[in-house]
Amino acid sequence: MDYSILRIFSCSTYSLVDSQKRNKLESKSKKYNFIRFTKGVKGFKLWDPETFTSRDVVFNEEPMLQERSKTEDKVKGRAQDSSADIQIKRVEFSNGSKKPDRSNEMETNKRLLRSNLDR
Repeated sequence: MDYSILRIFSCSTYSLVDSQKRNKLESKSKKYNFIRFTKGVKGFKLWDPETFTSRDVVFNEEPMLQERSKTEDKVKGRAQDSSADIQIKRVEFSNGSKKPDRSNEMETNKRLLRSNLDR
């Protein structure tokens, strides 16, 4: 099977403009987006406000491939950097004790838990 004819959908393409449809000063090609392959016709379906089929097409897939590789690098980089973002902070209290007095908080939490269980 030959996969060389497959192209990236929505990539930018450049199609030859017929000499009858352009004057001497206009460019010979126009930029379009690749939509799909056509059935029963040797050509590609292109879009730029209107759609048409053309055989004389040059595909520019490089920007899409580079964008994809940058996205993959960012995702991989985030996965590796996420463990490095964790920082340990020391907390010192003004009253000199190592642990804060949380007995009031614990009593409040116990009361709330009991009231929720009773419902």
